[in-house]
Amino acid sequence: MSPTYSDRLVRPLALCGVTGPVLMLVLWTLASLMRPGYNQLNQYGSELGTGPNAIIMNANFVVTGLLITAFAVGLFRNIKGGRWPGIGSTLLGTFGVAEATGGFFPCDPSCPIAAQSLSQLAHNVDAVVAFVALAFAPLLVSRGLNHDSYWQGYRPYSLITGVAAIGLFSIFSAASLGYLGFVGLLQRLFLAVPFVWIEVMATKLLRASKYDAPHPRAL
Repeated sequence: MSPTYSDRLVRPLALCGVTGPVLMLVLWTLASLMRPGYNQLNQYGSELGTGPNAIIMNANFVVTGLLITAFAVGLFRNIKGGRWPGIGSTLLGTFGVAEATGGFFPCDPSCPIAAQSLSQLAHNVDAVVAFVALAFAPLLVSRGLNHDSYWQGYRPYSLITGVAAIGLFSIFSAASLGYLGFVGLLQRLFLAVPFVWIEVMATKLLRASKYDAPHPRAL
């Protein structure tokens, strides 16, 4: 019997999700260590995408974004929970595409909110799209997980992740607008919550086999 779509692709798509957050952390750390004077607490990650060794962070954005986009396809195809997980998976894919795009539009030094170049303007718009999509993706995915027996145990965690991500995104946004300090720390705290969720969900998808994998969603 020929393998189903899920049999063929569930593993590589899940591996993309497992790899993406880890690769982001490794390359982000490497880029920051290679930038003298870089302040983890007060500087954006995107500031590593301009200046010396900028190619490390920009390549990080592109590769990690593509990996997360691929994983989002895996979630979309393999959660049978109605429209909400599909919308949430689409938002996760939107984040992945926007992150990859950000690698081609580095910000100006210090990543100012008031854009001084076309690249900075594109980066600002791209960042807003990416972060909003990432913040809401876990919450929307959680809304349908109780309808899929394979995923229903992950509904509470996804719901908590979504609420926490939205809250942290709001605080990070306030810092970006100058109302709070430690913008670098708050950006990292915000990103850590949904990135850990991606890792957990990808590990769950990776455990799917020919016998217990959820049925793929029809295109």
